[in-house]
Amino acid sequence: MSDKKRITIVACEGQHDVAFITRILHVAGYITSKKKISTFPSPFDSLFKNIATSMVIADRKLGYQSPNYLLPSSALEKEDEVIFIHSLNGDGRGEERSILINQYSDLIGDDDFTKDLEYYFRFLFFFDADSDGVDERLKCIVKEFNLSSPLSNGIISTYSNNQIGCYVYHENGKHTGVLEDILLEHFSKKNTDLFDNISGFLSSNALETDRTKELHLNGDNEIRKGPSKYYLKKSQVSLFGQLQFSGMNNSVIISRSDFLRKADIDNCAQCILIKNMFD
Repeated sequence: MSDKKRITIVACEGQHDVAFITRILHVAGYITSKKKISTFPSPFDSLFKNIATSMVIADRKLGYQSPNYLLPSSALEKEDEVIFIHSLNGDGRGEERSILINQYSDLIGDDDFTKDLEYYFRFLFFFDADSDGVDERLKCIVKEFNLSSPLSNGIISTYSNNQIGCYVYHENGKHTGVLEDILLEHFSKKNTDLFDNISGFLSSNALETDRTKELHLNGDNEIRKGPSKYYLKKSQVSLFGQLQFSGMNNSVIISRSDFLRKADIDNCAQCILIKNMFD
């Protein structure tokens, strides 16, 4: 594969991950591409154009704004390296991962048109450990793709004619946790009193669980639907960010806040492991 050009395909759970990974890559010297779909090199220009044109606007419902996960949320470049980052819009998503891998793998075949394309792919997947733990997440990916050997967190392995790797976010010193654990470690160090104040405010003003579910109105009826949407660590990140960027969501905060600086990324063990997956 050394004589072929590598294209790195990233699949993650949501836009928060996209923002975090992109910020790490910016520190590593990558630049977010501003290219139009038509100006990407072949066969990616045709691939993305076909996906975009297949999204029939007339068939969509008003208010439905979810992007097609098969189109990258972001593209980054450095010299001749290209990275496409996809958001799968949620946890799980095994079927979507399979479709995404096949979408790229099928670009290189044995026919006269594609066999001479000098590309191979590095597929990278990012997850929260949650309460399942890092090892369990890695085992699930090994099983999902029928890999012949175990995966190690942040280590690249061979996958058919391509490569595969997985990183599972966790709280430092533990095997469980989420992306926000990494962020809050850096945010809190900037101002420990502020972190205590934010945590104290959220604790002393906690709502009953039912009020953290969506409220749907229909005439005189008010109906609570779905699970609780309150996540303490996401709220903590948000309150840090609101001091700088009023009304901005957590993706923007992760992308732009000075609570996460270059020095933090350069000295963060998990950030270094993630950066190394792109080397």
